[in-house]
Amino acid sequence: MNGSRQGSLWALIAALLAMALLSACSADAGASSGGGDDGRYGIAFSASPETPKLGESVSLTVDVTQGGKPVKGAEVVLELWPQGAEPDGHAQLAAKETGEGSYVLKGEFSQAGKYYVITHVTPKETGQMTMASFEFEIED
Repeated sequence: MNGSRQGSLWALIAALLAMALLSACSADAGASSGGGDDGRYGIAFSASPETPKLGESVSLTVDVTQGGKPVKGAEVVLELWPQGAEPDGHAQLAAKETGEGSYVLKGEFSQAGKYYVITHVTPKETGQMTMASFEFEIED
């Protein structure tokens, strides 16, 4: 295979992977509050304080449910980045389980503005990752 065709093949593969990832995120974003009776996982996100300020301690909480019941023992990773960041500027940080399906990541932000978060939730029962995307704002 010549270089041009091989490059085109890799570009096609990369585009298909990106589309698959985006469709997974958008499909699960609708399941972001509650978790239905059909076995899907519900993922809810909140920041505390509700309007975080620059330099103050912030708790980012992810509540995971299935069929209205809390999901315990899941692996929960928050992928965070500020608006305008390059893809390599995404931080992936593990949240700590605090009980009853709640997972928390605590920290401070050194930059004000809009932040995006993708929650990566992998329940121990299935080992299958579910993702949901959210936004929040850090004020000056």
